Amino acid sequence: MTVLTEEKSLLAAELALGLLTPEHHARALRAAEADPELREELARWQHRLVPYLEPAPEVSPPARSFAAIEARLFEEPKPQSLWARIMAPELRGWLMLAVLAKLGVLVLLAYALFSP
Repeated sequence: MTVLTEEKSLLAAELALGLLTPEHHARALRAAEADPELREELARWQHRLVPYLEPAPEVSPPARSFAAIEARLFEEPKPQSLWARIMAPELRGWLMLAVLAKLGVLVLLAYALFSP
């Protein structure tokens, strides 16, 4: 068994998946006809992909799914409590700044009151 180059393996995979442009596809097919290693790798890729070519059974979603999607897209947002708005991720930086400022004021106040 010969070792395939990564380029040949990638070309075979792209050819099997149908990712190539029409002109590259034709060029790759000609290369596969001329190169037995590339032809074998292409066959391996096609064999791996056969299970994915079978049609999937159709499954209908639960009835509540459509209603939930519509509710999420079009309903008015529920009002948030003050605490929920303060703890919102986009405001946490400001919250930390306010807490640190208060701690700084407390430290200065304690220093002013208890220093000799």
